[in-house]
Amino acid sequence: MKNNKISATLAVLLFSGSVLAVSAMIVPGFVNTTAAKSISAVQDSGNLTLNSSKAPVLKVEAEAPVSTVNRDLEQLMTQEEMQQIYDFADKPNNEIITIGREMTEDEINRRLILEDQYVYDGLRPKELFPLKSGQAEFYFDLEKNTLKYPNRTLTDEELLQYIDWFYREAYALSKRNIVTPPETGNLSQTDAVAMAASSVRKIFGADVSKLEVKASQGESMLSKKKTWMVIFTPYKTNTLRGQGKEFWQYTVIIDPSTRTVVDTTAANFSLTRTPINAEAAIAIQKDATWINEAIKIVTDRQGETRRIATASLTDTDVNNKRGMVAVKMLLEDGSSYTAELRYPDQTLRCLIYEEAEAAK
Repeated sequence: MKNNKISATLAVLLFSGSVLAVSAMIVPGFVNTTAAKSISAVQDSGNLTLNSSKAPVLKVEAEAPVSTVNRDLEQLMTQEEMQQIYDFADKPNNEIITIGREMTEDEINRRLILEDQYVYDGLRPKELFPLKSGQAEFYFDLEKNTLKYPNRTLTDEELLQYIDWFYREAYALSKRNIVTPPETGNLSQTDAVAMAASSVRKIFGADVSKLEVKASQGESMLSKKKTWMVIFTPYKTNTLRGQGKEFWQYTVIIDPSTRTVVDTTAANFSLTRTPINAEAAIAIQKDATWINEAIKIVTDRQGETRRIATASLTDTDVNNKRGMVAVKMLLEDGSSYTAELRYPDQTLRCLIYEEAEAAK
């Protein structure tokens, strides 16, 4: 038995897209305050020049079709269904208790593929997901907050019902929890997307012109500053994940007040992280190539011309468990970059920039 708490905020994120939900959670300290907006792919007619042989190669996919989920749910959901969801969300304790078992890996992969078909191809379940015990073998009891799995493999119809329920829940909550967009200075969404595409091309040598783009406004939990988060991802990423296919996804966070890119991250869900043991950690501390690679990224790819005063490994205990080596480079004016490199191949996962205190 396992408890899983699903908040209203998470439901809204799920409704704006599974890719966004995943991305928002892997970017530390970012709180999404508005649903993502899918916009046209970035137009870039320039020639692509890879900055490094270690830059991840992007599989470019076709432009994503328009989803009809929002329109369909608006027409299908009754006020009674909406109120049922509101009553559940307003309960003082809505932790979900899973009974029987967890989803198997095969069921998770099938669910991912079916979710893309639900979102993009209009595939719908024949029946609604049962919300009371005794109605079916696989159900969610709203009154007891209990999700019950049968002692057998779930069918595609049952997985579709499960997917449909969560999108219905998210749709209802998105209609009630209307959030006023935060102020983002003089940086428009179009400009933010253009800056993000430029940063991905510069840092990772990847052309994102044919990818699906999602841009959302949010707030950093650490700085409390308003930011843009822009995500570039291939079409139907759930299908790619469910089929075990490799792809790269790029997330960029921009401070609109200074028009500065503060985080550019490349994610690949197929990669296996290798934790750094004590012996390897000692070897890394003595290996100057990690710091040299980080400095090269900042100077050669980022194009930073300010002098780097110091460079050292940071947060080693935490990063060793994650299989990452983070190098913090302090500039002469007090600003800093942190390059997070994957172990053992030294490929870049993310580049984070922080302005000097005096400049904030």
